[in-house]
Amino acid sequence: MSLNEDLGIHTPLLDSATSLNDLIAGVEKKPVANKENKTPTPSPTPSRSNKPLPSLKDLPSLVSKDTFANTKVEWGPNMKPAPFVSAKHGSGSSKGSNGSNATRMKSRNIQETFTLDLQSQLAISKPELSKIMLSVKQNFNVSVESTLSKNSRTFLISGVAENVRSAKRELVKKLTKPITATFVVPTKCKAAIIGAAGKTIREISSKFDVRIDVSREENQDFYDEDLDDTTSDVTLFGDFESVNLAKQRILDIVKEETKHAVMTVKVDNESLLPFVDPENFPDLAADVQCRYHATSGDIVLSGLREEVQDAKTKVQKYLEKLALDLTEQKVKIPTKFQFLIDAAELKEKFNVTVTFPTENDDEFVTFAGEEDKVKDAIAYARSSSKQFSVDTLDIAKSHSKNLDHAKNLILYFTKYPVLQSLQKSHPNIKLCLPTPAELSKSEKEVNIKISARTEESGDLKTVRKELIGLVNAITPADTLTITDLDYELFHKSIFHTLSTTEPDVPFVQLGDYFLNRDEVVLYAPSSTDDFKPSPEEIKENLEKVSSNLDPLRAKLQSMDTKVFDFAAENQDSLFSDGKVTYILLSKAIASGNDHMQIKLHTPTADQMTIRGDANAVKHGSKIIGEIIENPSNESKATIEVPSNVISRLIGNKGSHVQQLRERFDCQIDIPSSNDNDEKTPVEITLTGQQFNISCAKKEIAADAKKLADTITKELLVPIKLHRSMIGPNNVYRNKLQEKYGVSIYFPRDSEVVTIRGPSRGVKQAYEELSSLLDFERENGHKVQVPVPAEHVPRIIGKNGDNINDLRAEFGVELDFLRKAGDEKANDTGAIDLEITGTRTAIKEAAARVEQIIAEVSDFTTATLDVDHEYLRAIIGTRGVTLRDIISKSGGDEIRGKSVDIPNANSESNTITVQGPKDFVDKVISAIKKIVEVAEKSETKELDIPKDRHGALVGPSGSIRRNLESEFNVIIRIPNRDEEGPVTITGLPEDIAKAEKEVFEKILKDDFDVEIEVPASVHEFVSERGAIIQRLRLDEFVNVKHGNTSRRAQQINRRQTAIPTERVLPANDEEKSKNIKVVVEEVGAAQDESLEGIISWRLTYEPIDLTGILDDDGTNDESGKEKKNNAESESKNSAKKAAALEKASAIITDRISKAAEATYAGYIWTSDPKKFNKVVGPGGSNLTRIRTATGVIINVPRKNDKVNDVVYIRGSKEGVEAAIERVTKSLK
Repeated sequence: MSLNEDLGIHTPLLDSATSLNDLIAGVEKKPVANKENKTPTPSPTPSRSNKPLPSLKDLPSLVSKDTFANTKVEWGPNMKPAPFVSAKHGSGSSKGSNGSNATRMKSRNIQETFTLDLQSQLAISKPELSKIMLSVKQNFNVSVESTLSKNSRTFLISGVAENVRSAKRELVKKLTKPITATFVVPTKCKAAIIGAAGKTIREISSKFDVRIDVSREENQDFYDEDLDDTTSDVTLFGDFESVNLAKQRILDIVKEETKHAVMTVKVDNESLLPFVDPENFPDLAADVQCRYHATSGDIVLSGLREEVQDAKTKVQKYLEKLALDLTEQKVKIPTKFQFLIDAAELKEKFNVTVTFPTENDDEFVTFAGEEDKVKDAIAYARSSSKQFSVDTLDIAKSHSKNLDHAKNLILYFTKYPVLQSLQKSHPNIKLCLPTPAELSKSEKEVNIKISARTEESGDLKTVRKELIGLVNAITPADTLTITDLDYELFHKSIFHTLSTTEPDVPFVQLGDYFLNRDEVVLYAPSSTDDFKPSPEEIKENLEKVSSNLDPLRAKLQSMDTKVFDFAAENQDSLFSDGKVTYILLSKAIASGNDHMQIKLHTPTADQMTIRGDANAVKHGSKIIGEIIENPSNESKATIEVPSNVISRLIGNKGSHVQQLRERFDCQIDIPSSNDNDEKTPVEITLTGQQFNISCAKKEIAADAKKLADTITKELLVPIKLHRSMIGPNNVYRNKLQEKYGVSIYFPRDSEVVTIRGPSRGVKQAYEELSSLLDFERENGHKVQVPVPAEHVPRIIGKNGDNINDLRAEFGVELDFLRKAGDEKANDTGAIDLEITGTRTAIKEAAARVEQIIAEVSDFTTATLDVDHEYLRAIIGTRGVTLRDIISKSGGDEIRGKSVDIPNANSESNTITVQGPKDFVDKVISAIKKIVEVAEKSETKELDIPKDRHGALVGPSGSIRRNLESEFNVIIRIPNRDEEGPVTITGLPEDIAKAEKEVFEKILKDDFDVEIEVPASVHEFVSERGAIIQRLRLDEFVNVKHGNTSRRAQQINRRQTAIPTERVLPANDEEKSKNIKVVVEEVGAAQDESLEGIISWRLTYEPIDLTGILDDDGTNDESGKEKKNNAESESKNSAKKAAALEKASAIITDRISKAAEATYAGYIWTSDPKKFNKVVGPGGSNLTRIRTATGVIINVPRKNDKVNDVVYIRGSKEGVEAAIERVTKSLK
């Protein structure tokens, strides 16, 4: 809010050529020269005929209704700063008094009037006022006049614009009371406001002559999620105008500091996480970065604040839509068959997630995703599961039905790849081990599920037999269970200690899988020797490994430990996780910075153990001992509190006392206040566990002490303002009462408002209520504006949008006093609109309402008949042309406008335009011009290959749109499934320009040399892409294939046919050798089935390292720069020619050698992991072999069908040399 608004100042400017912006900015207005003779044109001399003297209303009004920024008014010490809105003014000219259009001479001098309310002025005598005005006149060389009315004093200042502004500030400063203004800024902006060593804040304070206080404390209750920051108070003290200017300067700094933003959208619904895909987010601004963290469900957006805010809104709408599109369906599937459902496959194939039940007796599997896809996924799961046969093996029957040992074996199989060899030898068999959750609930069985496709079910018996042998091989005697270490305290140390011996002695910590389990199981794996060690040897080895944990045992023994005898049911009811007594005990121990562990049912079910620091155990033992002595929940205790705090101790509707009951798990009985007078303490009775009620007593005593600090403060508030200060439905009063813990009473027939509560809360509530009172006094003015009944809907707008915008823009309240059907409204044809706010805001809001009424009155409709063939040209690609027409016609700021164009399949050819007359005329004119151009247009076909259509379209159609916009043409490109030429429509000269742009820039191929390679030998020539990479790295020559790129990639990516019947080992003897080599003659390296050619387009693209290698990146002598550049260009040209010549020679040499590549070599190995040695770091070894032998080498990937055979193709000598090098690497 500007100073003029605060003081009720009205500023009519007497020079129509000088805008308010000029006054604020201090721009000197010079006389305007005539365009023809370049000399100033004087104003016409007014006639001396008998005409009445002009009055003030005859003067031209030059103050725009948008002169001052208007913001939504807030109140209270925590009010947020309103954004600054800069005013824009047209410079328009005015006519002289005689009505001619002559340009007025513009003077450097201006006049400005402003008014000061008497309430805001200092109490000074008339001589003192005269003295001040005289001082201002002399110091600033201006003329100052003053008039006094009943409630205000008006000043008129004349002089040079800059002097007038300075004189006005000086007068306001000397005549008005200083004010204190407090507003909030983001906490992280405080450093920028203060500046280095306080430089910035000192400059602001000195420039505007104000005192600035930046609070060190943060307003923790006010957190801006988008800024990720709290707020801090900034307080300014000075005169009205200086405070306003200083505040604006500070807000400008804040705006600059917060222009960039990082916002996070949290996916709260965990069921959505698997389906969130950033690729499907709505179009976000190009500069907005989006990162999705699937684990946490955070979508992090960063960029410019406005763009990020828009992106956040779009992402939130996307998540809302996603939540509506998803559905869940539960299907009953027997537990033994659930493992047949491949959740990963269903997610990949149908984008449907599968959730299996956690309870053993729950047979319902949940499928989640889009409704149609969920149905398809369920059908697919049912169909595929029917193709399997299932068998189960209960290993709990082994080793004399040792259930614990069977469970430990499952954990061993889960942690280590013991079953991997079995799975590899039977790849069509699927094994499913029970989960830890299933093991914990199993009391009789430990089933391993085995499945295979029905046609391969014969392997089930074989795998079952091998599993039985594996289980029988690991007996209970082959394990050692360690029980004397605490998992909670030492699990990390146990892991690090046993990991050193893990290859020889595997281990499992049961605490990794189950709660409250301390056991560590050591396993003696199957021996690779011919004979198994004796049980004694196995036991000795396991105990030796267990002895490595002795330091942890010693550490455990050094801790203070105490065991209590306590019934198991009492332990669970008092000391289980989440129980009130356990929580209170933990807080009591932690308050002394001590640590203590409680182990229930240890070492027996009816015993509990505590372990920890000496002080913690001593303190805890005392408390637990008292609890054991009296575990009853019927213990009683009393506490006396002052009666004047009882009501607040109970809280609103008993909320506070109920919280105490829940926190301490005890009954709290408070006698009725009727039984006690103000002076008698009230005895409160507590019933519950003895330790709990002792903690509750301390809490109640502390609350009573705090509540006893109660005071009452009074504030005088005019009765007429009570309603507005209480707020609708008591919202303002309730907010203050809850915020400060006070009670606020507004009497019906008195101006005395009482505030009662804790002294600190009362003081803060009083200050905030006083701010609200000042606000209401300032903004309590009302004016009624008549609005024609037919224009009321326009003022209100759709869903109240218009009237809400007016409220926000001008900070006023708007209410229609009657409805449109009211009798008085029918009689007068108008409805009164009541505007409530400050005088200035009311004036500006009323002017805006009248402007809207004037616009609506000027509303008109026009139609234009246009042939259907021209409608597309009017609309443009994706409506670009039509939007441009509306924008250029001034429609961006016009509400209620419309341009209705018939659909392509409509029989009507009438275009209807609605809006203000000027807007309608401009739109109709623009459409006629387009039609006129379209009638003169012609269409030309362009010969563009179909595979180059994409280059003409561009990303998301951007290139085509740019061409159409720049050259005023329409380009039609057939869809992928359509045939036909590309056509361009427009005026002949525009078509020629667009065609030139297409062929000379967009579709032009840029390369140095082109070599045509027969497709039949492309695979050999390119070495499956290796030679292309070598040319790029060695010669700086880049190879592209133009329109044949896709075909070239398909040829290089073809699967290599491996004759497995000849290459793979046929018997165990060949397998035992680990490597098998086969060489055979297969004919020339030409695939006659591949016809045509592959284009090899070579481009020389060297890397410029000059700026990197030079010390300073610049030439030593500027005088030699041109000479050096010339020499450099000459050398580069020579290098380019040599590189292209060498690359061409390599390619042509490969073409000629294709006929000699008549041999193929195959190298099988039993250990494909060693292929990494063949490849070498970054493929270096493979490159050396290819370069030395001139062959093609294909090293298979892990997921290839045949992944253990290296394929080599080339001449006989080359293949043999390559085989020698490869086998050497494998050995």
